Amino acid sequence: MDSFNNSKSWQVSKANEDVFEVNSIPSVTVDVARRTCSCFKWKINGFPCDHAVIAIQKSRYNLNDCVEHYFHVETYRVAYSGAIFPIPSVEKPPFDPMDFTIYPPIVKRPPGRPKKNMIPSRGEKLKQISNVYINVTIRIINS
Repeated sequence: MDSFNNSKSWQVSKANEDVFEVNSIPSVTVDVARRTCSCFKWKINGFPCDHAVIAIQKSRYNLNDCVEHYFHVETYRVAYSGAIFPIPSVEKPPFDPMDFTIYPPIVKRPPGRPKKNMIPSRGEKLKQISNVYINVTIRIINS
């Protein structure tokens, strides 16, 4: 229904019995016999795009014949008309949860006290002041 409404204002020019030019933005060429449109949506989706719908209306073709066969209700009914049997359960191998438990890695801490490397925040600068008696890092914050 949206295809009909979207394509109401477009002008359709007939090139021959099967090929039409639809003056939309942008203009496209529709070949109803080959089921192609220059926007490529008809080939990708399997059912006519908006351009193809208005071209089919102007042609001798039926819209239902221009839709791929697998979109028809009859095809759906045939696909599910037979019996569908459940899949039998297969004997599963024994499950041991210890095989699938993930433990943290074994890490040995290095000797000594850990270093304190502080990462300066945005806008903060570090300035190192060294003296014979004093070794200090000063944080300078720009305001």
